[in-house]
Amino acid sequence: GPPTTRKQSQIHRCCLLPAGQPPLLGDPMAMDTSPRLYRRLRKASDISIATTAPSSSKRMRTKEEHSSCCEDKISSLPEEILIMILDKLDARTTVTTTILSKRWLDLPRRSHTFYDLSIYDILPPRYHRLKKIAVETKASYEVVKRTQNLTDICDKYDRYNAIKDRSEQWMRKVRLLTPILQRYERLAMRCYVKRVNAFLLPPDNVQRRSFQKLRLQTFWRPGLDEWFTAAVGRWGVEDLEIVVESPCKQFGFYPLNRCQNVRLKRLLLSNFCHYYGTPPLFFQRLTTITLCKGSSRPHLVYDILRDCLQLVDLRLRDGPYSRAPLHVNFPNSRLKNLQVDNCDIFKIYLTSVPCLETFACRGQPTKLRYGEVPRLRHVSLNFLETGYAYTGEHDLVPRKNTHSLSKFFKGVPPPVEELFLQLRGHQMWMKPTAIISRLNNLKKLFIANVPMDWDTFWIFTLFAAAPYLQSLHVHFDNNLEKVSAAGSLDVQVEQPQHHHLRELVVIGFDGVAWQTGFVKRIMRASRRLGRVHLLDGHVVEDEEQELVGLEILPHRREWHECERLEVLEELTDGTGFPVHKIVLE
Repeated sequence: GPPTTRKQSQIHRCCLLPAGQPPLLGDPMAMDTSPRLYRRLRKASDISIATTAPSSSKRMRTKEEHSSCCEDKISSLPEEILIMILDKLDARTTVTTTILSKRWLDLPRRSHTFYDLSIYDILPPRYHRLKKIAVETKASYEVVKRTQNLTDICDKYDRYNAIKDRSEQWMRKVRLLTPILQRYERLAMRCYVKRVNAFLLPPDNVQRRSFQKLRLQTFWRPGLDEWFTAAVGRWGVEDLEIVVESPCKQFGFYPLNRCQNVRLKRLLLSNFCHYYGTPPLFFQRLTTITLCKGSSRPHLVYDILRDCLQLVDLRLRDGPYSRAPLHVNFPNSRLKNLQVDNCDIFKIYLTSVPCLETFACRGQPTKLRYGEVPRLRHVSLNFLETGYAYTGEHDLVPRKNTHSLSKFFKGVPPPVEELFLQLRGHQMWMKPTAIISRLNNLKKLFIANVPMDWDTFWIFTLFAAAPYLQSLHVHFDNNLEKVSAAGSLDVQVEQPQHHHLRELVVIGFDGVAWQTGFVKRIMRASRRLGRVHLLDGHVVEDEEQELVGLEILPHRREWHECERLEVLEELTDGTGFPVHKIVLE
C-alpha cells in the first residue's frame, strides 16, 4: 500500500486494539503518543461543548443589551432636569426636541424669546452648491446681455435673436438643475412642516409658552396662514417675520380679528401679503411693518398707510419694478421713519406726512419732491447710476442723461438737519447746476463714495446751498481707477462765506494736487473753521442705524516727513490757517 506517516500509523495502531485493552507496555510508540492524543481530543470536545451549550443564553443576553440601548432613558428623567436641559440648548435645537415625544412637547421653554426656523438649515450642502451655480449662471447671462454686444446692435430683429440665443443657453443649464433642486426642497419641506406643526400647532392640553420673536423662512405651501394665526393668536408673538422663498401668495388674516389678546407690534412679510382691500383689524395696532419683494406693491402700501394709524416705522425692500410713482399723502398718519430700499421707484412724493422725521432711499436715482414734512430732520440718499435704464419688462438700454442736484430737492425746502448723500457710478452723471431750494436748517452734510474721476464742482454747489452748515464730511472712493483730469475745478464762481462751519473731514485723502485744492477752497470760505481732519480709509453703513447712518473705517497711512511737510505747507499757503488744527493721518 501507499506509505503512511508516523502520526497516521500511531492512530491506526490505537484503533486496532480491542475495546477496554490498554496499549502494550513494550510498545514505545503507544507510550509516547496516547496521552498527547487523548489530551488533544479532550480539548476539541470542550470547545464544541462551549460553543453549542450557552448559545441560547448568549442570545438572550444580546437581546437584553439591545433593549437597554434603545430605551429612552432621557425622557424618564424628572421634569425639572429636562427643563434644565432645554434651558442649556439654543433655540433652534430646542424646537427640534418637540418631535421626540409627547413628554418633550409638553415641557415649558422659558429661557428663549427668539426662534428662527429656516428651511435652509435642513437643506444639505449639495443643494446650496447647485443653487449657487444656477444663480451665477443667470447672473453671468445678465452681465453678457448688458455689457457685451447685445445693447450695441442697431437692428431690432438681430438684437432679439441674439438675446434669444443667450437665453436658450442659460435655460439649458438651469433646466438640468431645476428637478434636482425641487427634489431637495420637497424632502426638506416634509421635515420642516413636521417641526413647525409640532412647535406651533400642538394639542390643546399643552402648557402655554410665550416668546417674543419668531422668524419663519420657508418655501410656499398651503397652510402658511394657519401658522401665522397660531403664532399671533395662540402664542402671543410680538415680533413676527415670514419670508416665503417663492412668488407672492395672498392670504386672508381676518380670523385674527376675533382674537382678544393680540400683542403683535412688529411684522415683516416677504412674498406674503393680505387680500386686496382693507387690512385686518390687528394691523391697525402695528407700529413697525417691513414689506419685501411681492409684499411691497404700491396698492398694498397705500392700504396700510391709510388704515394703520398707529404705524411709526415703514420699510419697503426689493420691491418689483413699477412705473407708477409713490405718493405719500396721509395727513392723519403718525409715521416717523420711511425707508425705500432697492424698489426701483423713480418718483417719490412726500406730499403730506406731518410726523415724518427720517427718510432713507437706496437704489436707482429717484426724483424727490417734498411737501408738508415739518418734522423731517434726517435724510439719507444712496444712489447708484448703473448706466442703463428700463424700457420694458426685461429690456435695458444705455442711459445717456445726467441728473442735477435739484432733482433730489424739489418742492418745499425740507427742514433737514442731517443729510447723508452717496452717489456712485463709473461715469460723471451729476450736473453742476444750482439748487433753488435753500437748506437753511442743514447742520451736517456727509457725501460718501464719490468716484475719483468725478468733478468736485457740484459739491461746492451743494455746500453753497447750506449757509448754516457746521460739519462737512467728504469721502473719495480711491478703489476705482484714477483719471488724469480727476477732480479738476474748471468752473470758477464766487464762493460765499460760511461763518458756521466748524469741522471738515476728508476720507480717502492721499495728498494729490486736486484734493489739496479742494480742501483749500473750503478753508478759504470758512474762516471760523476749527478742525481739518484728512485721513485715508473708507466708509460703511452703520449696522445699528441701517440706511440712515455711515461709519468711518480709517486706514493708518505712514506719511514720510518730507511729504507731510509739503502737504501742510500747501494747505496753509494763502489761507492763514494754523498748522496745529490740521490732522493728517
